[in-house]
Amino acid sequence: MSDIIKRILALKDTERKILVGDLLESEKGLKETFCGRIKNADQPLAEEFYKSLPPGWDGYIKDEVSKADTLPPEKKQKALQEISRQIEGIGARVEKLEQSTLKAKKQTLKFRETMKAGFVKLEKVISDQTRGIERGPLQKEYPKDAEIIELPKPDRSVLKKSDIFDCIADRVSRRKFADDALTMGELSYLLWATQGIKSMRGKLVAFRTVPSGGCMHPFETYLAVNNVAGLKKGLYRYQPVDHKLVKLFTIGSMSKKLTKAAMGQDFVGNSAITFIWSVVPYKTEWRYTLEAKKIILQDSGHLCQNLYLACESIGCGTCAIGAYNQKLFDKLCQLDGRDEFVVYVAPVGKIVNSE
Repeated sequence: MSDIIKRILALKDTERKILVGDLLESEKGLKETFCGRIKNADQPLAEEFYKSLPPGWDGYIKDEVSKADTLPPEKKQKALQEISRQIEGIGARVEKLEQSTLKAKKQTLKFRETMKAGFVKLEKVISDQTRGIERGPLQKEYPKDAEIIELPKPDRSVLKKSDIFDCIADRVSRRKFADDALTMGELSYLLWATQGIKSMRGKLVAFRTVPSGGCMHPFETYLAVNNVAGLKKGLYRYQPVDHKLVKLFTIGSMSKKLTKAAMGQDFVGNSAITFIWSVVPYKTEWRYTLEAKKIILQDSGHLCQNLYLACESIGCGTCAIGAYNQKLFDKLCQLDGRDEFVVYVAPVGKIVNSE
């Protein structure tokens, strides 16, 4: 039962790490079979395998191994054949990756410029704001016949932990959630904490609970609801001006599609609710043109950190997700991928008591 593990151990270091990473992110059949092989290997061999991987991998893999189910013989045999094929081809694959890496290093140097301040360049550019072009509405409109859900006014009654020092000290990324549903009051609070409007200046400027460069606030909040008391499963969008939800549509096999879009991270699909933030770049480009990209990336961190702290204060947990399939998440939310696209994902659920 240890033949596969021995063959993987015999690979070159880089080949082994890449192959194991591929198998852990593969479809369930391959992943289950691979983990099953580790589970049934002799203890010394399994430990040698764990030690051959980067620090920190062993905990995650051991967790996956403990959950591995036995597949039907015909499916397991097919999966073993595919794993064997990948082992045989990993050398050629790594060789191609090395070639691509050389090109990527040059691109990386260019991408570093995104992180640098370039506001002096704006002196040579005329923004749409300067031209007097309208900025656009604060929130997207919805069809007149859409299902609108009233949210309760956010208040302190949902808090389990009100000391900000404790919330910051206890904040961690959580990937295990209890089966308990979130209440509408808790959801209302989390939405208010991340994109809630505190006051308005006219109809186009909104002061919110999170900062944003120039008060542009370019984000839309979509919610993949799986387990919220009083809400049907499906995809919703938050309307911050009204503090309401609009039901967009139901997604068949939503948990599976979320997990696939999150590149196999199943806790995304199994959470009570998944926050999916999209960006409408023009909202920031309207004023900052070339510098919009930097400001938008900074702003996304502001709202997600607020979600972390708000979750911690009500006995919930979250884990920010940056590794996802762009096309699949845009498709899930029915976004065009150009004028609006997903930039951040964060599953939320009640904290498991053992944590």
